[in-house]
Amino acid sequence: MRSIRGIPIVLAVLTLALAPAAAALLFTLSQFGQRPPEALPLPVAIFLGLLFATPLAFMLRRLAGAPRVITVLVGAGAAIGVALLLAPFGFDVAIGLLSAAVSTTGAFTLLALRGLRTEMYGAINVFIVCTVLANFTLDSFLPLGGFFLVNVGTLFFGITFTQRDRVHRFGRDVVYRMIAAAAVANVIAALAIGTPLRYVAVSFLAIVVAEAANTEVYHALLHRRWFTRVASSNAVAAPLDTIIFTTLAFAGEAFATTSWMVQVIVTDVIVKYTASLVAAITIMSRPEWLPGVPGAHDGTVEAERTIRPERTG
Repeated sequence: MRSIRGIPIVLAVLTLALAPAAAALLFTLSQFGQRPPEALPLPVAIFLGLLFATPLAFMLRRLAGAPRVITVLVGAGAAIGVALLLAPFGFDVAIGLLSAAVSTTGAFTLLALRGLRTEMYGAINVFIVCTVLANFTLDSFLPLGGFFLVNVGTLFFGITFTQRDRVHRFGRDVVYRMIAAAAVANVIAALAIGTPLRYVAVSFLAIVVAEAANTEVYHALLHRRWFTRVASSNAVAAPLDTIIFTTLAFAGEAFATTSWMVQVIVTDVIVKYTASLVAAITIMSRPEWLPGVPGAHDGTVEAERTIRPERTG
């Protein structure tokens, strides 16, 4: 039993320790972009910290009192250690520690919501943050083999599929509010870090259109099993998002030849859809990863209809 109880502690410490490392990795990946930044922008470091807030909250909620406080302190020490280890390689220690601090603050904010609200806002948080980070790396491409070009942002969008499908359980209205919040957050973040207005507008359009299509397809299939809904809705959203963004954002750029755009679109669609299927299969294999969802293991509609956000007052 002690070893089982120790798992959340270890994972929470690792989560905090990974925040500075993730900041360094994100900066490295951004160097593959057409306009590589000289340093990781402050707003990006904050959003990156928020990304770790949700998993940290889910670990810490299994602890209470002194164990929770001690875990956070140990995690903070680990984060400082990782940041200092990365400093000789040119990474900003302050940026890494900022991400860790934001992770901690965000985690305790989610924990204060309690119950299903922690579940719902935790998923919403990851969805919004990942769309912002995806757009930060929207012009960074990693060559893979002789044909494929992987957009770094696609790696973040793979995470959004899982979170969006979790939020579907709370109703269509919640999903649309989340999409609107994500669109606004992306515009604000893009303006804060100097992203060209063309990218801002196209990103806004792609998010709204693709996510709305995903939501409508998903809810039109409520009579089908959960996996069918997820696979079908993502089969529409993944290519729609990729085609809209790639063609409108990069058309006319010197590097964006027709063959280049075909490479990007094909690669992105494959990566996004594969990521969504892997995430869905993983969730179905571990129903306990969806706390508070009675019967989630069998993918029935009834399981989702039992979920409602807690009311205040």
